[in-house]
Amino acid sequence: MRADDYATGLARLAWYVRRRFPRMDMSVDPLHLFCAGMTPQELEAMRRFLLRHGSRVTPETLLGELCFISACCALGTFGTPAHTAIMTRLRANAGELLSYGLYRLKSPDPSASGLQPVGLRKRKPTATAQRSDFSPERAETALRDVLKLLEDGGFRPFILSGTLLGAIREGRLLAHDYDLDLGLFAEETNLDRLERLLNRNQQFHCLGKEYQTVILDDHDTAARRRDIPVLYKLRHVSGVITDVFLHYRESNRIWHGTKLFRWVNSPFTLAPCDLAELSLLAPTNAEQNLTENYGDWRQPKYDFHCALDTPNLVLHPSPMALAAAVRRFTMLASRPVEAMKLLEQMAQAGFIEPTPEKGWRIREPSYEPAERWVGLNAEAVRA
Repeated sequence: MRADDYATGLARLAWYVRRRFPRMDMSVDPLHLFCAGMTPQELEAMRRFLLRHGSRVTPETLLGELCFISACCALGTFGTPAHTAIMTRLRANAGELLSYGLYRLKSPDPSASGLQPVGLRKRKPTATAQRSDFSPERAETALRDVLKLLEDGGFRPFILSGTLLGAIREGRLLAHDYDLDLGLFAEETNLDRLERLLNRNQQFHCLGKEYQTVILDDHDTAARRRDIPVLYKLRHVSGVITDVFLHYRESNRIWHGTKLFRWVNSPFTLAPCDLAELSLLAPTNAEQNLTENYGDWRQPKYDFHCALDTPNLVLHPSPMALAAAVRRFTMLASRPVEAMKLLEQMAQAGFIEPTPEKGWRIREPSYEPAERWVGLNAEAVRA
């Protein structure tokens, strides 16, 4: 609250209230990273609190949140003697959650009472955005202002995700969206100049930035931690939120992400696109880009969730990615085809391995090869 991050403050307050008073369920998204930005000492205190009051939530929720706490603590203690013990605890938490998800997947009726996943609230076809401060009219003003801010600052923003979907499918912003989605190519972006621009204007407040943490394996030397900036979150004076994603070119693909997730697209260049009487930039292969993001993007989906329904979501070697993947697996118990696909992805990413006794178990951590990051924008990938 003191840092003017009311969304995080209220979300964390809701988390504590839900676990202390069983009749007050204020949560919305079970994949919300409720413990982001906390120190290892604070995370340990939160873990003790959760273990005391964890009986007030489902076993799935309890195990999932223990995984997130352990993953955050593993990153916070990297390079210290405590890291090994925390990683062991993370694997134990993730192993329990994986077993729970496999049990539910084998159940003849995974939606039966007692096995109902902690899902997301479905939205009706007539739904508008769940954020009351988002409306197409206010969003158009915010879009115009953020484009001017970035372009005048020498950057090349382009639209993506829901904002691109509205432009291509409907020729306007989606009425049921949450926010605006813009992208920047990391290799073109001077981060210091971008952050000065975002923090020194009166129309927008930079709510914060997100890093995606990877552990790099140099083979001959000790593993190294890299925090890759991936997202800047801006709030317009009207209240409309804009997510600005940094896009990284890697081999024959382009990816962007959040703390937890990474989405991969085919390489693209930029071309002019019209939206809300604005001429802006968008991926040249817009329809292919949307198909990779949404599948059948021509058919509206009002209960779409970026962590469960995006075909181009991939896993990367990271404690946070492990925690999120196992939690997603339990949420897909009523969708066995997608659950099995995620299980295969987890095996390919080195998170799990088959065993004769239980079927699958959490592996020892595997890190990302350091050579994959040679040549990337050195300014964008900070130690």
